[in-house]
Amino acid sequence: MPRRNSTSYTAMIAGLSRSGFVAESRKVFDSIPPFEQNVYSWTAMISSYTHNRQHMDALKLCSVSYGEFFPWILPNSFTFSTVLNYKENVFVQNCLIDLHGKLGNLGDAENVFNGLTNLMIVKALAIFDSMEEKDTLSWNIMISGLAECGRGIEALEFFLQLCRLQGPGTYPNSSTFTLAITICGTYSMLKTGVQIHACVLKRGLTESNSYTGNSLINMYMKCGSIEESERLFYDMPRRDVISWNSLILCLGQNGHSKKAMEMGEKALSLGIYNHNTFIALLTSCSHGGLVDEGIEYFGAMSKSSGIEPFLDHYVCVIDMLGRAGKVVEALNFLRKMPISPNAIAWSTLLSASLVHGNKEIGEVAAHELRILEPSNSASYVMLGNLYRKTGHFEDSNQILELMNKIDLKKEKGISWTL
Repeated sequence: MPRRNSTSYTAMIAGLSRSGFVAESRKVFDSIPPFEQNVYSWTAMISSYTHNRQHMDALKLCSVSYGEFFPWILPNSFTFSTVLNYKENVFVQNCLIDLHGKLGNLGDAENVFNGLTNLMIVKALAIFDSMEEKDTLSWNIMISGLAECGRGIEALEFFLQLCRLQGPGTYPNSSTFTLAITICGTYSMLKTGVQIHACVLKRGLTESNSYTGNSLINMYMKCGSIEESERLFYDMPRRDVISWNSLILCLGQNGHSKKAMEMGEKALSLGIYNHNTFIALLTSCSHGGLVDEGIEYFGAMSKSSGIEPFLDHYVCVIDMLGRAGKVVEALNFLRKMPISPNAIAWSTLLSASLVHGNKEIGEVAAHELRILEPSNSASYVMLGNLYRKTGHFEDSNQILELMNKIDLKKEKGISWTL
């Protein structure tokens, strides 16, 4: 009998699999000496599992090949083709997200995640409908889940159903109203938000619950009603740090940067601040073009207030410099950061380069962004638009050709031309 090798082992696994002998094929697989193992024998075993509907085992084995014990064996496209199409339960889909991410297919991972959340919501709705007794907590969970999955309108419909029921143990509480108000702000539904606000006032919830009051401030801010946000702030019997941060951000994002800074100074003097207070202040300075003031706040964070900057604070400074046309300074600041810049940081710089027509820095930002997120079409589209804006039409066309070559689709809402 000829000596067994990787080819014969693989053939034995495949043959046993076709006959339904999965356990026996696994014994053969486990008996393969390490130096004889390769991607083909692993793929054969994974295929054996999927062929016999043992999908969990297939996914586990596929993930193991990435482990430290088998660094020389990496799954190929055929390996993944045996597992990536099975999507019948939550555990499997979580594995798929992980596998797509390891492959660098972030777009595919996002698609699986979206499918996963939709599947979870469908199952949650089925469970909810089957419940004979539903309390307020049950309704709140469904409203929150729908909102988190981008189904805000459905979430509000659930809220209205709950308001109509108003039975013993089934009535909207402060958490329910806070959820509904937040949804109205997210979708800029001012009219509905005002109606919900009226219900909140009837129940006296703004007096007893600061979370509801804070959500109202944010809702009116997102809907552009600055005066109402201010009035609510001053009418609150108790203002916490979230209340102050909400108003500072509200003023800063809506063209009242000086006033936002005044409120920020009050909060700092009263000792009512946290890291989000400085994000609100830096954002206000960014929107108002107050670069010197923003740099001063950034420097005072750790020196005067004892708060070490997070990555979000650094991104705020990059945005502030970029908006002011200081794109070179923004790049220098980014490169000197003690924290590794993420995709948001580079995307912020690329966006500023596009606005101000800085081709050289835009190319640097786009290159770094593509390394971090190779499947993100935004970097390609923004760079293409930057080339067109600066008159480099041939380079712009090459970007479009590259996107077509790697089959990268333009995201909805992203314009190719300015």
